[in-house]
Amino acid sequence: MADPFLNLRDNQIEIIVLSYLIKHPVFLDEYYDKLNDKIFYNPEYKKILSVLNEFSKNSKNITVETLKNYLPEITKETVKELVKEVDSIVYSKDTFLNYVLDLEDLYLRREIFKTTQNKNQEISNFTTDKNVKDIIIELEKEIFEITNFKKDTFEIKDFKSVGTSSLQLIEKAFQKKGKISGISTGFIDLDDKLGGMQNSDLIILAGRPSMGKTALATNIAFNAAKIFKKEDSEKSGLFFSLEMSAEQIGLRILAEESKVESSKLRRGDLTSEDSSKLQKSFQEISNLGFYFDDSPNLTVGELRSKLRRYKKNYNISFIVIDYLQLIKPERNRDNRVNELSEITRSLKQLAKEFNIPVLALSQLSRQVESRDDKRPLLSDLRESGSIEQDADIVMFVYREYYYLQNSEPKRKEGENNSTFQDRVAEWQEKCNNVMNDAELIISKQRNGPTGSIDLHFNGDLTKFSNKAKDRDRDII
Repeated sequence: MADPFLNLRDNQIEIIVLSYLIKHPVFLDEYYDKLNDKIFYNPEYKKILSVLNEFSKNSKNITVETLKNYLPEITKETVKELVKEVDSIVYSKDTFLNYVLDLEDLYLRREIFKTTQNKNQEISNFTTDKNVKDIIIELEKEIFEITNFKKDTFEIKDFKSVGTSSLQLIEKAFQKKGKISGISTGFIDLDDKLGGMQNSDLIILAGRPSMGKTALATNIAFNAAKIFKKEDSEKSGLFFSLEMSAEQIGLRILAEESKVESSKLRRGDLTSEDSSKLQKSFQEISNLGFYFDDSPNLTVGELRSKLRRYKKNYNISFIVIDYLQLIKPERNRDNRVNELSEITRSLKQLAKEFNIPVLALSQLSRQVESRDDKRPLLSDLRESGSIEQDADIVMFVYREYYYLQNSEPKRKEGENNSTFQDRVAEWQEKCNNVMNDAELIISKQRNGPTGSIDLHFNGDLTKFSNKAKDRDRDII
């Protein structure tokens, strides 16, 4: 029985392409990005292409005769075929490119055939230590790498082309009335600082537990989805929640939108007015372009695999990952710092690969608790590794109230009641004054300014919003 793999090659087309390159060596430079030796099946023809490239680099004259002298092992049959084709070729770029595309197609077919054959063996081999999920993820990754064979190459760009692209960004910002060029966060001062969330940026949002990282990230993502709808855009956002369930996040969003306290929603302690608000809010937001994936224990590879499918089916324009330290490493490293460094590098690559903003949450080390000023610093990033280096933007969420409420005064030895009550009253007043205050600290921005942004926080609704001074110019 004939081997079907042998049908996935064409010796004649390979000879014709090489003959074109001998007769018109200018094609070696003009189409160098397409002339990968992988597209040739015949090992001898791979060697010939390598020699032709060497001749071209050194400005040597290219003929079949010089080729034969340089490659004495070349077969007489190959020499005969090359001479025949070189003599018959008529200059045509279109014809040459069509032949190259035919070879690319055959190469891709061969690679898919080999990959699926290997996976068939793994699937039928029950002694392997891989489970079915691992095999499927590997298969998807390998198929993607094969189909990405003809991806765009990065070449030198003149200022005219770069300037044209830059002007297009400015035009987009102008069309948005000069506000931002990226995806809006719904927070006016933050958008002013960042210009919105920019494509290919890795954005880190960090904070201590209970500071509101997840709430703020959810608010940003949901705000963006509402703006997509307002602008009649088909874009969508995707929230990877490795900690909370999608239903828990949904409950938070319903509380924020309906203005019904989340604690009442959890208890089911609703009045008829609450129920009416809840239903109305649900109807208003149920068709937004906002999606959740609450799969636990994801690796970056698994996350990439999922995103590849979601982006195609749902036009995903940004993602949120909650949170960084819960992502599994692809392989165990000697320490957690190295594992996390590999994860952040992979997330930055993912942002560039899909050309979308990636907002990833991160925990902070406990050392922040030991300082008098508990505002986070870049050095507080837990097991920081290369987070600071890989991220385009690093932001910290900080609420003074969190620390104040846990520092209720204790009566000092010998202190009279009046003095103690005065201290308690002073503490209570300070708590009341900062209860709804939140600070978003931009400690790093690769392409813009750093600084702090004041936000309003409603603990009952777990909702961040613009400060009062900005509410008359809310953008959502």
